[in-house]
Amino acid sequence: MLPACGDAGTSVTDAAVDVTVTADARQDVTSQDVSTVDTARSDSAIDVPIAVDVPTAVDVPTAVDVPVAVDVPVAVDVPVAVDVPVAVDVPVIPDAPRTFMGTYPLAARFPEGGTFDPGSHRFFVGSLADGSVHQVDASSGLDEVFYRETAPGLWWTLGMDVDVARRRLAVCSMEDRRAAGESNHPYDGYVLIFDLDTRARVARIPLAPAFATATCTDVAFSADGGLYVSDREHPRIYRIEPGGALSTFVTHDLLSGGAVGQNALVVLPDQSALLSLIYLPSRLVRVGLRDRAVANVSLRGTFFDGLPLLSGADGMTLSGSNLLVAFTSQVTRVTPTLADWSAASTATVDVPAGMTDIVHTSAGDYLLNGQAVSFAFDRPTTPFQLVRFLGTF
Repeated sequence: MLPACGDAGTSVTDAAVDVTVTADARQDVTSQDVSTVDTARSDSAIDVPIAVDVPTAVDVPTAVDVPVAVDVPVAVDVPVAVDVPVAVDVPVIPDAPRTFMGTYPLAARFPEGGTFDPGSHRFFVGSLADGSVHQVDASSGLDEVFYRETAPGLWWTLGMDVDVARRRLAVCSMEDRRAAGESNHPYDGYVLIFDLDTRARVARIPLAPAFATATCTDVAFSADGGLYVSDREHPRIYRIEPGGALSTFVTHDLLSGGAVGQNALVVLPDQSALLSLIYLPSRLVRVGLRDRAVANVSLRGTFFDGLPLLSGADGMTLSGSNLLVAFTSQVTRVTPTLADWSAASTATVDVPAGMTDIVHTSAGDYLLNGQAVSFAFDRPTTPFQLVRFLGTF
């Protein structure tokens, strides 16, 4: 469009010049300074230049120079305003804080053990009834089957732990062989390893290569990715290396129980020792990770739950600088009085009966109402659930 405007301006200028030459019929006026012509003379031919001075009005190019207005690209350069990405960079806004509920109804029946993954904001619980693993969204409470055992037989899932850095979930699994008449070999213990993000089972490790009749009640990850495993029926703790190699880490009489032996396991934050919980008679045992020395933790205060019958120390979790132990109808806070956890004091609060574990989260500690005693004696049950612990010591 700009060249067309230029051509039009040129043709208007040429027309004005032609008019001037044609109007002036006298030869000598062509070069005459029109401003000096005597306007008082009556020569009509000479007066024409005054009217012929049309160029003043004919100088249309000033208006025709539309390109000044036509230079719309100045306004058309919308990309300056269109550069919306500056405002669209919404990811700078932080995510909304994750929320927790006070109570989580559970679909898993007789959940013996539980844990929490802060990375995916999910609880995980097992089942003594069918050997499944359930995941529970901490924000919505949505309960879904994470894993279902498909192997033939009667299966339990018990203790479990999360390796947050490596995105792994380890679960104790046991096959109950008593129904098949295996009185000399009533249980087989396994450890299942899952990828937390893909939900794939990446390993199924039988414990029999370490000890023929080994069982599994709880697992605890160490900082190096190794996994410690407690045996309920035998005074043994196993270790599974990050690469999968299995061995007996320690065996000692102090790890034996009466009706039930080891039932829970944690690694101290400084990686100096394991704490193993004996169900009944209830005790807390320290196992050094460097020297493998085994000794009872010297406890000052109550560490016993008498009701209902056969109640014992069932699950535990580290919460701040304390250890919280879930008895069947009590929660006991254990506070170290010596830095190496060789001695500690206790304080106890009553809770509704049926507890099997306690799980630590950033929003507090949650009691797992798994009712294992009712499972063992085929008693009626109440709804299974995770409930925030609000007790004070």
